[in-house]
Amino acid sequence: MHNLKSTFIFIFCMILFFLGSSGCESNETPITLSPQTHEVAQLVFATHPVARYNASDQEVWVGAPPHTAAPSSIVRIAPSGLRETSVRATPEGSFLYKFKGDPQIEVSLRWISPEGTWHEETLGVTNPQDNLFINVGAAGKYPNRLTVRDSLAWVVNSGDDEITSYNLETLVAGGERIRLPQWSNPWEVAFFSANEGIVTTLFGGVFIFDTAKENVEEIETGEFRPFASPNGCTALGTKAWVTNPNPISYFPTEMGEGWLSEIDLNSKRVISELKTQWLNPQYVITDGKLIYVSCSGTIDFLPPDYIAHALTSGGVHVIDPERKQILESYEIGLGGPGPMALSPDNHFLYIGSAVGGCLFRIDLKEKKVLNDAENPIIISETPGTFIPFVEVDSQGLLICGSFNDDTLHFVDSWTGEKNPFPFFEGVKLSNGSSDFWGIQDGSFCLRNGKKGILILSTVKSGLHWLEL
Repeated sequence: MHNLKSTFIFIFCMILFFLGSSGCESNETPITLSPQTHEVAQLVFATHPVARYNASDQEVWVGAPPHTAAPSSIVRIAPSGLRETSVRATPEGSFLYKFKGDPQIEVSLRWISPEGTWHEETLGVTNPQDNLFINVGAAGKYPNRLTVRDSLAWVVNSGDDEITSYNLETLVAGGERIRLPQWSNPWEVAFFSANEGIVTTLFGGVFIFDTAKENVEEIETGEFRPFASPNGCTALGTKAWVTNPNPISYFPTEMGEGWLSEIDLNSKRVISELKTQWLNPQYVITDGKLIYVSCSGTIDFLPPDYIAHALTSGGVHVIDPERKQILESYEIGLGGPGPMALSPDNHFLYIGSAVGGCLFRIDLKEKKVLNDAENPIIISETPGTFIPFVEVDSQGLLICGSFNDDTLHFVDSWTGEKNPFPFFEGVKLSNGSSDFWGIQDGSFCLRNGKKGILILSTVKSGLHWLEL
């Protein structure tokens, strides 16, 4: 009798367990996703449960990021007018379900959280465009670059010859401003301490600034060549690296020998130079150990349409800053390689084009170019457009702008795939209006407790917010 009672209790508990796991009495086998699929990997790009319409396949995708559901638990998904389906969450607690549908459909979800509580939610199909807030802050005159640090956004304004801080929550210009010499045309900023940074100016040299003391000191070149239209800059430890495109003339454009200047941040002096293989080095970034430099080659605006064309080949150098030595050189070709960003594991380097709406990609682990000027990742086919910035977040989502079509685009930096879930299309600043803002830069950040992208435009100076 004791054994029968124990057996009954055991069976009863198992029934309760299975009912609790499924959320209903259905014997339907749940859909289980393979953890190796790229679609599952892209769930990390979502910030909450979301339903999106994939127009190319006429499918609705319902997904949620890791840590939404209890690991490997059952999620009940009920599209309006369709049969309810059970999906097993991944071991990381994400889930995904795709079905034929339309943008007007609603989807009811029921799942167990990692803490063991039930959640219910009804989702409508949304578009990232719906979360775009235009002109939430006024930038200065001819803004170039955007840098977000802690609770402040810093904008480099060429026309105002200053770097202006903005409260990240209100996007109102703050009291901290760094004023640079008149007509110096400041371009790029790199911070190297809580309140200190380095800034390049196209016409006035390179400066170190202190936001706390509000002072500016010019970098001395000493025995080395004077700066030649210094453009990109990056800081690593007590050193900084600055690119010198060295233009000789415009229309027609002629470039002189390009080089990098290494700067000691303590003495505020140039301490070495490194010549580049290709002309027109413009951008430089670091992964905390190595330096990456993109050289655009000669670019000119040719008649009859005066659209930018690459006249000479460009490429990318990988540099060991300690030995001051070029470790690798990668030819990109006639593509005007420009702004760069690395995948989170430093496996892939992405480079935006200065003469077209495309990206180039280098596999740094295998040391080979995957996408060059002959085989680029096409972002936009709008004539005359280019890529003014590229940025990757910690999850691997890449964003870049295409200038002439005023659009923010999304790429999976792990695979190079365009428009990954939940971003099936780009987000356009003008959004059907006749406005043209001129998307120039963007940065992932938290604002009012929510993750999003702060966007800077330059034709109509403004700050814009895309909530993710």
